[in-house]
Amino acid sequence: MNSVFQLFKDKGNSDYVGEAVSQVVHGVQCAYHAKASGASDEVIAGALLHDVGHMLGMRDPKAFEWMGDCGAMNHEKIGADWLAGLGFPRTTTELVRRHVDAKRYLCWKNPSYMSKLSEASKTTLGYQGGPMSEDEAKVFEGDPLADTILKMRTWDEKAKDPEACVPDIESYGPMLRRLLGEQ
Repeated sequence: MNSVFQLFKDKGNSDYVGEAVSQVVHGVQCAYHAKASGASDEVIAGALLHDVGHMLGMRDPKAFEWMGDCGAMNHEKIGADWLAGLGFPRTTTELVRRHVDAKRYLCWKNPSYMSKLSEASKTTLGYQGGPMSEDEAKVFEGDPLADTILKMRTWDEKAKDPEACVPDIESYGPMLRRLLGEQ
């Protein structure tokens, strides 16, 4: 668990791929919205940690491909694999791994959704495969986590407010320790 907080300490105050908030501010706002909606601890952790792959990329930039100046390519897989290695529950790691799918799905389901994306999010969508195909969308719709992944996308979108006042990252320490089975 200390490695999570160290990553946020080292790279969390970095630019959040062209958005008006830092990585840590984005993560805690996303977690706040998840908690406010009554999500489970596993889901709240997924919301908090969904973009750790970007910070891992910043920590070792030569080890990863980049989406222009909009973060590490495949940050969702990078982050999910790292969190799984730390022992986070499958629900948490799958939400991290699949959070990009929500954006791709919504752009397929409602093409006007793309116009609501920030410029950075539009840029990354191109690197992430663009809107889903119909076949990909049907598979996504059948996924038991699909509704939660879509909810996470709404929290992700709300989590870019430079004026928001939410609990700090340290407030999630006890929850993360419980999920990892730490004392």
